[in-house]
Amino acid sequence: MTAARATLASWWDGDLLYRFRRSPVAIVSLLVAVLLFAVALGADAIAPYDAFDPAAANVVDARLPPGSAGMYGETYLLGTDPQGRDMLSAMIYGLRTSLMVGLASVVLAALVGVLLGLVAGYFGGVLDAVIMRIADVQLSFPAILIALLIDGVTRTALPREVHDALAVPILVFAIAASFWVQYARTVRGLVLVERNREYVLAARVIGVSTPRILFTHILPNVLGPVLVIATINLALAILTEATLSFLGVGLPSTQPSLGSLVRIGNEFVFSGDWWISAAPGALLVLLSLSVNIFGDFLRDALNPKLAS
Repeated sequence: MTAARATLASWWDGDLLYRFRRSPVAIVSLLVAVLLFAVALGADAIAPYDAFDPAAANVVDARLPPGSAGMYGETYLLGTDPQGRDMLSAMIYGLRTSLMVGLASVVLAALVGVLLGLVAGYFGGVLDAVIMRIADVQLSFPAILIALLIDGVTRTALPREVHDALAVPILVFAIAASFWVQYARTVRGLVLVERNREYVLAARVIGVSTPRILFTHILPNVLGPVLVIATINLALAILTEATLSFLGVGLPSTQPSLGSLVRIGNEFVFSGDWWISAAPGALLVLLSLSVNIFGDFLRDALNPKLAS
């Protein structure tokens, strides 16, 4: 128990938490992000209606303004969409979908990028040159263009119903394919430094296997920058999903996300139905802003050159 308390005290008094406690902006951004994550995870219990249930939508109640009463006496706090779905419920479920796509794409991009960065930095030579040249070529294309290309190829190769059923995995893969380069280049640069450190050389001398050196010795020492990149990329992945859905190549309208809700509402903005687009747009901004601000804090706090 004493050792556990000492560890907890050391962690609490650490530089990262010390800087966090002295940054009100970081605290507020983290609280907002955690609150939105909690709402997304509890969508089934929090949302007034099931946005995926066709029976919960009533076309008679379509495009009702915020605070309106429905045909059967329901109260829609944020109004309804063109399908008659409760906007608050659709936004909560859309928040969960956007977070799920963003988190999955960041995890996939980090796994691929970290693995390629470890291999390129540790082995060097032709393998390093090939991986980095592929990364350089990909950097010459905008991320949104790569995602559009992957989505377009899958739409051409797969029947429409199959593509709609696999919309989420395809979108995750498309976004991850755009972001792995940052992880690979960062990890490679760090591994080039770490591979010549004494602890790595000692591990080689005593016969430790290469995979164990990479994943047990080197990887823990390069995870700090990876965490910062992942935090910032989460906001970018959510915005990329929203952009693709807004362009009509992301998730289908039957599977609400923040981006698809904004796209649907955009068609009715000039009709005066501003809430259909404005409400999910504001939630998207709040989510991206909170994650971005906290990511900026982590970047500054974990950068020794900026440590006070």
